[in-house]
Amino acid sequence: MNDPIQTAKQGVVLIGEIIKAAGDNPNVKEAGENLGQTALTITKTINNVMLPLAAVNFAFDKARIYFAERFPQELSAKASAIPAEQLVEPKASIAGPALQGLAFTHEETNLKEMYLSLLATAMDGRVKAEAHPAFVEIIKQLDSEEAGLLQGLLREEVVGFAIVEIRITKNGAQGWNVLEKHIMNLTSPATGEPWESPRQGAMIDNWVRLGLAEVCYGTKRLGGGKDAYAWVDMRPEYIRHKAREQIEPIKITFEPGVISRTALGVQFGRAVGLLH
Repeated sequence: MNDPIQTAKQGVVLIGEIIKAAGDNPNVKEAGENLGQTALTITKTINNVMLPLAAVNFAFDKARIYFAERFPQELSAKASAIPAEQLVEPKASIAGPALQGLAFTHEETNLKEMYLSLLATAMDGRVKAEAHPAFVEIIKQLDSEEAGLLQGLLREEVVGFAIVEIRITKNGAQGWNVLEKHIMNLTSPATGEPWESPRQGAMIDNWVRLGLAEVCYGTKRLGGGKDAYAWVDMRPEYIRHKAREQIEPIKITFEPGVISRTALGVQFGRAVGLLH
């Protein structure tokens, strides 16, 4: 462990570097009144929140460089559209944990953008109520891959998306067992072919656990008719299991369902920049 006094001293040096970067940066100096006020608010945020964080994390060189060189400009860009009279200092209960999260995820673009957007929301007097302290913890429990997929779900405003679970029934038996949960019609952006992720089911369970989404089986997506689930026959997961019927005394079926965003998911999406 480092000497506590030396730790505090280095933390103060880090804060000085960050504030100097914000003050000396020509982009900040040349900005108009709105962005200038935003830069001032950012400096106050750093003064009020960053010092305790720096005392813990100053030894991480990549985090120190990020906060000293890029953070003030990136947060200024996020907050540049806020009218000067609406700029407020974000709550420490949001800013502190968000900055800590940034220290460890600033190299993961999807997560970094969510943290920065959440800070900007907390600094905007018009929408600051949208920035709930729980949202920092939600971001911490996402990874970059599922953050990108989650955006697609949160942007579906009305009926949600079709989803299925694959079931198996032994011939002559009562009931069924679930083979695979939460299969959606994911496709590769490059080829348009079905894309299979072994983590898809776990990701959706995570969104449900976090309160961002809800899944209901035994019901069908409205407005899609039979075609809403026509894609299931082409899914590699379903094809793979269906082939077992040729060699085993079983029946493979799927149960239709709907996955949709929750009210919490909508508020989270707006606060972290996934919805506009």
